[in-house]
Amino acid sequence: MNKSHTFNFNSENFNRIFPFYILLNEHLEVESLGNSIQKVDGTLKKGVYFPDYFSLVRPHSENISQEILVDNLSQLVILESKKQSEFILRGQFEPMENNFLFVGSPWLMSVEEIKTRKLSIFDFANHDPLLDLLQILKTQETTTQELKELLRVNNEQKNALKTDREELNKLSVVASANENAIVFTHPNAQIFWCNDAYLRLTGFSREEIMGRTPIEVGLTESTDREALQKMMDLFYTGESFDVEITHGRKDGSYFWTRTKGQPIYDDNGNVLQYFAMIEDMTEVKEKEEQLVLLSLIAEKNINSVVICDKEGQIEWVNSSFEQMSGYTKEELIGQKPGILLQGPDSHPETVTYLSNQIKKGEPFNCEIVNYSKSNKKYWVKIQGQALYNNWGEIVRFFAIEEDITDKKLLESQKEVLLKSLAKSNKELEDYAQIVSHDLKSPLRSINSLVAWIKEDNEGALTEQTTQYLNMIEDKLEKMDHLIQGVLTYSKIDKTDIAKENVNIHEVVSNIISIIHIPQHTKVEIKNTLPVLKADRFRIQQLFQNLISNAVNYIDKEEGLVSIDVEEAKDCFIFSVRDNGPGIAEENQEKIFKIFQSFSKSEKSTGLGLSIVKKIVDNYGGKIWIESELGSGTVFYIKLYK
Repeated sequence: MNKSHTFNFNSENFNRIFPFYILLNEHLEVESLGNSIQKVDGTLKKGVYFPDYFSLVRPHSENISQEILVDNLSQLVILESKKQSEFILRGQFEPMENNFLFVGSPWLMSVEEIKTRKLSIFDFANHDPLLDLLQILKTQETTTQELKELLRVNNEQKNALKTDREELNKLSVVASANENAIVFTHPNAQIFWCNDAYLRLTGFSREEIMGRTPIEVGLTESTDREALQKMMDLFYTGESFDVEITHGRKDGSYFWTRTKGQPIYDDNGNVLQYFAMIEDMTEVKEKEEQLVLLSLIAEKNINSVVICDKEGQIEWVNSSFEQMSGYTKEELIGQKPGILLQGPDSHPETVTYLSNQIKKGEPFNCEIVNYSKSNKKYWVKIQGQALYNNWGEIVRFFAIEEDITDKKLLESQKEVLLKSLAKSNKELEDYAQIVSHDLKSPLRSINSLVAWIKEDNEGALTEQTTQYLNMIEDKLEKMDHLIQGVLTYSKIDKTDIAKENVNIHEVVSNIISIIHIPQHTKVEIKNTLPVLKADRFRIQQLFQNLISNAVNYIDKEEGLVSIDVEEAKDCFIFSVRDNGPGIAEENQEKIFKIFQSFSKSEKSTGLGLSIVKKIVDNYGGKIWIESELGSGTVFYIKLYK
């Protein structure tokens, strides 16, 4: 519970001020109570459960709970005793740390009731209006006229006291609840009360503030001495003041304030105390500084800036807008930009779009052709929106316009180049197909001739001749693989990638079952490989090239190739590990380049890893290796989910 003030009383002093008080703990058990209430109800003692003794008449509730008390803090409540007939208390509950404090007095309707309760003048606080009635008992011997006069005076005093108290309560409530900081000072400027807002703004505790002057609390190096002197002069002459001035915080920083002070006079016209309201103006000052800064930025901005009123007529433009449009500021003020700057090549749909967005007060962002004062056509990118006041009404429009004429020219040139490139790529692809066909045709013929020579001269050929013919067949096979590899490589980024759910585990298992694996080599899949959205054929090309390379070049008596995967948040990282000869560090970047082979194998074309790299790149992935000569190689492939 929030605590506004801290007061230190001993039980005797507190009982003197509130003789009918009751202090409850969080379980609603009586912790302490006033002497006078014990006199009325002797059964009400420390430790008893309060709801067993009282019910709420206002607000009505038979059973009192902690929630009900919390909901009615600082409000008038009326309690009726369950033990004492027609014994009613009126007052209010206030939070005290984790406890509830009731302060009030009996609601007595007659002098006879006071006598019945066996109460005397000493059982009431001096400020209690019921003392008026007790005073009557003491002065019963006075004459009727004196009694009437006394009652009149007492009633007037009571009403005046009540009025003052109500006003004070209202002022206290308003001041405490005010979002602005409120302080009260003595005529010597020493603070004797402040609200929580002042503590929050300054960072000081109440103890650190009480007894000090606002200047002692808030003076900083940034304080405007002229404004400070003005405020002091008005204060010490008993006048009200209204100044904008900085106020320091406990941590050494400061905030801007608007400080208003008002003297409070007694009946004799002397200053009784000062009331000051301190409004935090930091945000306002920052906005003012931002406005100045934005004005400078807008003026110096290389892009054009225009501000229009709610009717769409130009109020202000920067120098860039003048230069781009060719009009002076004087010529532009009062004009509507669309009517002035749009022309024959301004796209009608864009013009309509701008008009509709402005009518609806919604942001707009588009590109349009404008015309300068000299009728020169230029492209602009326009971004703008409406500006609203605190009531949601449109007060202005602003827009930033960027000259994108050169950009549009480049886009046009780029489009022409892309069309030309697409045509060239198609021609190259057709050429690759033709070359592939034209090269394969004589290769097939040569292969057939060699086969016929071997068949027709079986047994007649010398061992060396047979060896030469076998070499020719090997070269023909390598040439065929090379041509097929070149064709595959050229097609990888020209084919639309079909996306389907591909079971990588199934694809790799099929590869292991169809490729030739020497008897001394073992190929294993360590963990279950995932399903990936990709093109099945490309994935098979990728892993078949990697696994075939690993199998073909192992030089150990017992070869081992392992395929594994690790899952990350947005990707899978596959690995193909072998215990082959390894790759020298200086060659590890080169192996992915086309026609680069560092193997002594006659079957190597230098295209396999180039194809792998191109497939991975086409998927936006990454491939890298870790290798050491004599210890083997690991290929890592990152593919996004």
